[in-house]
Amino acid sequence: MITNVLEYLDASASRVPDKIAFGDEKTALTFAQLREKTCRAGSYLAAHIGRGQPVAVYMEKTPDCLAAFFAAVSAGCFYVPLDTKMPPDRVRLIFDTLQPAFVFYDGKNAEAAKALAGDVPAALFEDACETTEDWLALEAVRAAHVDTDLLYVLFTSGSTGVPKGVTISHRSMIDYAEWLHSALGIDEHCVFGNQAPFVFDNSTLDIYSTLKNGATAWIIPRKCFSFHKSMMRFLAEHSINTIFFVPSALIAIANSGILETTRPTSLERVYFCGEVMPNRQLNQWRRALPNASFCNMYGPTEITDVCAYYVVDRPFDDDEPLPIGKACENTRLLLLNQDDQPVGEGETGEICVLGTCLSLGYYNNPEQTARAFVQNPLNQAFAERMYRTGDLAKYNERGEIMFLGRKDFQIKHQGCYRVELGEIENILLSVPSVSNGCCLFDGENDEIYCIYVGEEDEAALVPQLREKLPPYMMPNRYVRLERLPMTINDKIDRVALRKTYIVQ
Repeated sequence: MITNVLEYLDASASRVPDKIAFGDEKTALTFAQLREKTCRAGSYLAAHIGRGQPVAVYMEKTPDCLAAFFAAVSAGCFYVPLDTKMPPDRVRLIFDTLQPAFVFYDGKNAEAAKALAGDVPAALFEDACETTEDWLALEAVRAAHVDTDLLYVLFTSGSTGVPKGVTISHRSMIDYAEWLHSALGIDEHCVFGNQAPFVFDNSTLDIYSTLKNGATAWIIPRKCFSFHKSMMRFLAEHSINTIFFVPSALIAIANSGILETTRPTSLERVYFCGEVMPNRQLNQWRRALPNASFCNMYGPTEITDVCAYYVVDRPFDDDEPLPIGKACENTRLLLLNQDDQPVGEGETGEICVLGTCLSLGYYNNPEQTARAFVQNPLNQAFAERMYRTGDLAKYNERGEIMFLGRKDFQIKHQGCYRVELGEIENILLSVPSVSNGCCLFDGENDEIYCIYVGEEDEAALVPQLREKLPPYMMPNRYVRLERLPMTINDKIDRVALRKTYIVQ
């Protein structure tokens, strides 16, 4: 029985010691080198702090950063990635909640890390890797381990402006890695092209699939997502055959037109998650890579990355929505209506999740944990935790789950109409001249804002929307931009747009 994710590293380092595990433009670590750094730095940590403590990692996105994560785990602790480009005030908010026992940093961020750490013990990761392995200490840590021990905490934006720390256990990640292998066929032949920042849960697919299967993951340079010729070169040079991108990244590549001239023929698997993927751009990818497998995934950070998936198995028109499919194995999804009852045919309900995938809650935040992680209302006989996602969905005629948007994206418009902003966005993104966009609602003035990037102005766009939207769903205001603001995770920054265009 596997109880610790480092058992994956041990097995891969034994089976394929000289194979590259993780690499970037400048460096690469084989499985043997990765395990050695993990054990050396883990021994350093074990000599300085006790097990079960939070270890903050303030490092650039490199293979060494991953080794620092695993070093924390080898010392019986859990890691907390921090974005080095994050404003210091936000990092301090995280520190206030986390109260880290230790901070790892790299040379580039040494001064900033020391300033943030204050009295908290901290060390340059390279120095910690000079420590001699203390096998007795590491074995003692492993012997005391149980699979519900924390693996990591990822901090996400909170509705109050205070970041929430999502706690994920070893058991949840092991369950996810095993499912990826059995359901999607991820194995040692996969070569991942990593897009997601390590502070974003989508990165865990690349990281832990690589560990489990003895695969290889290359960290794609940030510049490649702006210069798509560089992206195509990087994919080809490293023979990358598997990518897991946020839709915005795939949309940008499709909109650039490069798929018509330079096809990334090494790609065999294209996965996406984090936002709605419009079929217009997905169809461009499918035409460019007719033999590749495409998979739409869904899941909030609180459920270990993914809880639903749909392997694209049929044609879709550009303006059709894409299903999120069905629950992952060992996961139960309920669509509950306002009365906490399962939805009927065609009825909208909130996606609620049960299973091993669930987070243990929000770190040092029992109040928000109690609001989001609740007793399953359909079971009064024994304790059964359920996570309320706040997302709305319904079943289509095939029994597939169709994502409709956030609860707060469902609006009451013109006094009587229930409108899903996601449905408007789907039609907006099907317009050939629109490269990206979103819709926001100004409740005070009862107005729908359409904010988009495209070739045509409002006068040309409106007639195309009228062909497919009823009058009550038509936006009231249009804002055309050169580019949309994006979050660190490459999602549309709706908070920034709302602050800019909607006066509360």
